[in-house]
Amino acid sequence: MKIKFSQLLAAVIIFSTASQAQISSASVGGSIHLGSIQGNSTPVTSAGGSLFLDFFPWFENDVSFRLGYTYSQKVEYFLPEDRTGRYYPLIKIFSLKGFIRQDLSYPIYAEEGAGLIYLNDKTLANVNQWEPGAAFSAALGLDLRKEGTMGVSLAFGLDYGVCITSTNANYYLVFLQGQFYF
Repeated sequence: MKIKFSQLLAAVIIFSTASQAQISSASVGGSIHLGSIQGNSTPVTSAGGSLFLDFFPWFENDVSFRLGYTYSQKVEYFLPEDRTGRYYPLIKIFSLKGFIRQDLSYPIYAEEGAGLIYLNDKTLANVNQWEPGAAFSAALGLDLRKEGTMGVSLAFGLDYGVCITSTNANYYLVFLQGQFYF
């Protein structure tokens, strides 16, 4: 049985509007980062970005869940140069983390997170390995919105991830993040 794209899209829209009652508030965001990536290789300096969807479930007001995608590649990839015959190590990461936020003194806040990652290690030219792992994050931010309203927050932090199978890939990323609450 073939499912048409329009039928699949209609099902996703219906499901998402029905399940919206399960989410008390949501936000989207992104970040840019500099850091270090490593597999079965020496660490290399990397740069990249991340996109995420953050939401508070209806049953919990203290912990938000963040579903994200991160891309990080050797920093030389982003600089102008002759790329003929060159390989630039990279990693791609899908993550699901839980975050706890503490309001320190309005508008300053801190957040800490931990969760699971699924990392694609391409740090060597002959390696293309997907592996599970764990990630930890911490950030200090500035909330530019009024209490409980739509708006933007900015944060500066550190993200660390490690995989314990196959290539033992890991990363350290220092990031600047923007988040929009709706």
